[in-house]
Amino acid sequence: MFFDKTREAASTQATAPASSGRKKVIGVMTGLAVAVALGAVAVPAAAQSPEPRIVSSGHAAHHHYPSPLQVTSAFYASYNGDLAAGFDRYISKDLVLHGFNGPENRADWIKGDLDIKAGLTGFKMTVLDQIVEGDKVVTRWSFAGRHTGTVFGIPASGRDVQLSGISIDRVIHGQSVEHWSEGNFGVFLDELRGETPPGTVHPSAK
Repeated sequence: MFFDKTREAASTQATAPASSGRKKVIGVMTGLAVAVALGAVAVPAAAQSPEPRIVSSGHAAHHHYPSPLQVTSAFYASYNGDLAAGFDRYISKDLVLHGFNGPENRADWIKGDLDIKAGLTGFKMTVLDQIVEGDKVVTRWSFAGRHTGTVFGIPASGRDVQLSGISIDRVIHGQSVEHWSEGNFGVFLDELRGETPPGTVHPSAK
């Protein structure tokens, strides 16, 4: 039944005036041509139109920072390499520092640790534990060496000394922006001066 009605409709359309059919075809083709032309103009315009927020957000989405654990691991590893470069790369210039004896400043921390490293032959930093919680990393560490140079004004004693402690770093955008430290610094100074038997305090490697 559907086929018969379709055939009748086709027959009726075939008997319609030819001019009317040509006008309809021309009208349809003209409409398609206009649509294609508009599309050809509109697409490049949209593609070339600047959209700062989209570009900016896309750039930010592709920006990758190392994780807090990666940052602190690399920083403490730099104690056994280029420590000055480690401070420059991983410790923020705007660092908030809470040292052994209360708040100090970044420059004094850098100078002190570089002096210690220079004054201890065979200096070696060992990371014993690292625990991550959000943007903070807790690091339990120990370093040791032979006191063959002046450290904090204390002349070389030739003694094997070590210092152990626990530090916390808050890491934002690939750098430590806040740092806390606790350790047996007093014992370390006594060892340097020869006032305490060397090796009195040993960190556990458990």
